Amino acid sequence: MVVTKSDVYEKVIFADRPVCPHCGKEMRIYECGQTGAVCGSGWGTPYLFVCVNDECPLFVEGWKHMRETYCRSCSYRCFCYPDSRRTESMVVYSYVMPGIIDEATITGDRARGTPEDPEVQKLFGFFESRNLEELLAGLFDEKLYYKLRLKAAELVGELGMLEAVEPLRDYEFKDRRIATRVRDTVQRIHETNGTRECPFCAEIIDAVATTCSECGRKLNPSSLE
Repeated sequence: MVVTKSDVYEKVIFADRPVCPHCGKEMRIYECGQTGAVCGSGWGTPYLFVCVNDECPLFVEGWKHMRETYCRSCSYRCFCYPDSRRTESMVVYSYVMPGIIDEATITGDRARGTPEDPEVQKLFGFFESRNLEELLAGLFDEKLYYKLRLKAAELVGELGMLEAVEPLRDYEFKDRRIATRVRDTVQRIHETNGTRECPFCAEIIDAVATTCSECGRKLNPSSLE
């Protein structure tokens, strides 16, 4: 499966924060590609953990070291790779780190897809009103956060409406997580209704039928368990 920037971000915001080996302060999440560092690309990851403690010895002493050694007005900040947890130093030209993600933003993003999320509550509203059309619209929305799409698929399965099967079968889901959940959803709908799909014509028929009522082909009866 292709790992997207969003996938990495989600992993990072739920990960344990490393502490700076120079000052012992907990690091913050930094989005690469922002200004304030020597380069914003080539890190091999879209996010890093960075020490932003302005009293960190590495940062404080770095200004003097760089000025006396290289005649440059810059310093160092310690950073940590999220996967390997290897720490290194990056050169910075300012006290400000524009790429540092606000903690309130992280808290909000952690709550996405949880029962408390307003978007999830909206999906529950569609479920309560048996609004299959809106649930499917969310499920088919490739730009929607994947956990919301997973919840939409789950609720479609709980509704158990047979008319959902055909559009679910016809749609090609690019995200493997969504595709897997949708297969479970379709199976649940069939179990709820005591149906299955004819392996020859794909029409929905009785699960224990021995002959397809649509194409007339002989079938092996399917267990409802």
